Amino acid sequence: MPKKQTHISIKTKLTLATLVIMAIVVSSIVYLLSSIPLHVTKEITLQDKSISGTVETLSQADAIDHPFAFYVLISIYHGISGRNLYEGELVVEPMISHARLMKLLFTGQSGVTINVVIPEGSDLRRIASILKKRLDIDSSQFMKNSLDDSVCKALGVRQTSMEGYYMPDTYNMYKKQLPSEIIKKLTVIHQMFWNKRCASLLKQSPYTKHEILTLASIIEAETSVASERARISGVYHNRLKRGIKLEADPTVQYAIGKRKRLYYSDLRIDSPYNTYKYSGLPPGPINCPGRESILAALQPEYHDYVFFVAKGDGSGEHVFSSNGRDHEKAVNAYRKKRDM
Repeated sequence: MPKKQTHISIKTKLTLATLVIMAIVVSSIVYLLSSIPLHVTKEITLQDKSISGTVETLSQADAIDHPFAFYVLISIYHGISGRNLYEGELVVEPMISHARLMKLLFTGQSGVTINVVIPEGSDLRRIASILKKRLDIDSSQFMKNSLDDSVCKALGVRQTSMEGYYMPDTYNMYKKQLPSEIIKKLTVIHQMFWNKRCASLLKQSPYTKHEILTLASIIEAETSVASERARISGVYHNRLKRGIKLEADPTVQYAIGKRKRLYYSDLRIDSPYNTYKYSGLPPGPINCPGRESILAALQPEYHDYVFFVAKGDGSGEHVFSSNGRDHEKAVNAYRKKRDM
């Protein structure tokens, strides 16, 4: 008989323990799903990566209910995930759940996204500058990752630079988003477009993807007039076929490191990107071309033009020529307009 009583006692204790655990779990879930007490959007500065310091800051900002419970749940999540708490400015929206707030604390990504426009023809330095200004990211880290051959390889780019492999577009991003996350997003959008529109066209081209992107970047830099892209592409295709140097001003500007009016002395710079000095395409893209320029590089207009020069009338358009004599006339006309 005593043994039976002991057995019942242990069973009862286990049942009670189970009920207590279930009660804790249920109450924790209810707490996490409940809304935080904030009724207005607030920007909170987190300067302490410790759990206790973070909870204290949130409590002082009236952003959480029951600080001790929140502390316990954060500690459990930290222990399981191994992730560190975010340090910096955090935008907290009103009445989000405690669970959502907890996620923000470990990612730094608030529910508020920022529109970031990456214009066609932006090079890596300009993209880094835009991201720094709009998102307050570490632009030097972005550049370092973009020029890391191991990063390139991981993203399927067999080069030592991501120049040309980011897709210009309007993106929704988070303030202080990690450069690695941004790089992946820019690359994924580029690859999706390439797979959908370009992969089959490349099979009909004598050039590699890298060469097409290089050509597309030059086309992008040469004109902002959409109707001219395929024609300019045709000019460069003709020059490449005939073994004529491309003599593309944007490649020299890329070698120099700035967009500026070129002088004859600039054309003598010893750089593989100087297409006045070296034949063929330069080693790689000089910017990140947009969709239309990539398609133009893959689908050039067929004609016999091998020269073009700006009209100089403010239209952004060019005069195209198939021989040196006509081109020289167009160049002289341009110079007269320029010097007026």
